[in-house]
Amino acid sequence: MKNSCNAVLLVLFLALFANAQESQPLLSNDSSLAITQDSSLVAAQESSSSIAQESSSSITIECEQKNKKYAPEDYQKNLRVSAYLNPLALFFGAANNMFMFNSIVEIPLDLGNSVIIQPAVWLGSSNRYITVFEDVEFEKLIRIGSGIGMRRYAYNKSQGFYLQAIAGAYYISAESISKKDDSDWHPDITTWKKVNGLVGDLVFYLGSTHKWENISFFYEFGAGFGYDGTDTYQLGYINKLVLSLNAGLGIPF
Repeated sequence: MKNSCNAVLLVLFLALFANAQESQPLLSNDSSLAITQDSSLVAAQESSSSIAQESSSSITIECEQKNKKYAPEDYQKNLRVSAYLNPLALFFGAANNMFMFNSIVEIPLDLGNSVIIQPAVWLGSSNRYITVFEDVEFEKLIRIGSGIGMRRYAYNKSQGFYLQAIAGAYYISAESISKKDDSDWHPDITTWKKVNGLVGDLVFYLGSTHKWENISFFYEFGAGFGYDGTDTYQLGYINKLVLSLNAGLGIPF
């Protein structure tokens, strides 16, 4: 009887041992599954962290670009000499049977200051009264000369808003100049023969210029005073307010 009990206990013990061996892989699989899930979670966290860092980095770069400090070396290309043509003068002259060539040459000294030269040549005759010359008509007009002055840029970039002062001197000659006076509804026309002499002006401008790699553009408005040395005083210069509106396209060299 005792031997039988021992045999039964041995069989039970072997059965329990076999059951333990069979259940061990299941625990191992559960453990590996848990490890795999933990690894996926860690990878996801690392990916999210990487994306967040990249996003933060891009935002930082954008902010730095917006808040970038003024760097003079970024505007060195604006220090090239530029020659501008004023199309408004050409159009006005063509409408009045004249050739009116107005140009502007900008010679930068530095990013804040430039020397401005304004050569001008006018040739032609007018067969009607032109209000810009105080209601005058002229024959065989020649006007040639130049202005010279300084331009000061507001932001030290050799572009953008600027203040400018130009003094000009021009020789003028005409076969005759007539003035029409419509005061009191009684037209009065007086003619001067063989007019010649010097005229000049001093004009202050407020304007802006935009410069790219191969082309430049400017627009400006000016006001000042003029001088008429022809003794006719009919060209709107003597003790008169001079107004000027200019715009032009230029090429840098």
